[in-house]
Amino acid sequence: MLIILIVSIILMILLSKYVLLKLKPWQIRSVQLLFVCIAGFLAYLNYNSINSKIVLTETVEMRNKVVQNRLNDIRDAQVEYKKAKGEYAASFDQLTDFLENDSVTFVKMDGVVPDSLLGKEAIALELGIITRDTVLNPVSTVLFTDNFQATVDSLKYIPFSGGKTFKMDAGEVEKGKNKVKVFAVTAYFTDVYAGLDTDNEGYDMADSLSMGSMLEPTTNGNWK
Repeated sequence: MLIILIVSIILMILLSKYVLLKLKPWQIRSVQLLFVCIAGFLAYLNYNSINSKIVLTETVEMRNKVVQNRLNDIRDAQVEYKKAKGEYAASFDQLTDFLENDSVTFVKMDGVVPDSLLGKEAIALELGIITRDTVLNPVSTVLFTDNFQATVDSLKYIPFSGGKTFKMDAGEVEKGKNKVKVFAVTAYFTDVYAGLDTDNEGYDMADSLSMGSMLEPTTNGNWK
């Protein structure tokens, strides 16, 4: 668009020099006004194109951040699930049931370890200086305490997708001689950027935002 604007200006200069001199004054002014209008319109199109690009970039960044935050919530829920179950949830039904109906274990300690026994809590326990009790608390007292139910209800949905859900899987991989539990949650850009005009803007719509991996024991997102 910028190239077209420059060419139009050059063309107007050439016409003024070699063609318009043969016209009457009022005809020259009319042609010049026409070129000014054309140049102004092209300048507007160029500005609008640049502005649209900026708006798209800002919108994509905003959507990415919102989806990343949702994936972080899923990761936090999966970590608590694994602590309680010894494995990751393979579906959102399992994960939601755990969040709404299960409990997590806490070890509560009463008493104060004296300086002489710092680092020797076992001895303090034997002497009765401190005591430890196992306490079960609902998951809602640990996760998403600001807005628990709304967070749980929306957990499986990809923001901005019109109701599409994350793809989630869980299993185990062998690392060395050990089997390690893994999970993965994925949202493809076709869903994350739904409704945006991303054609010819350099976005690979087959790519995705994901958390975890089915190949490696990680709970990181692929954007980190």
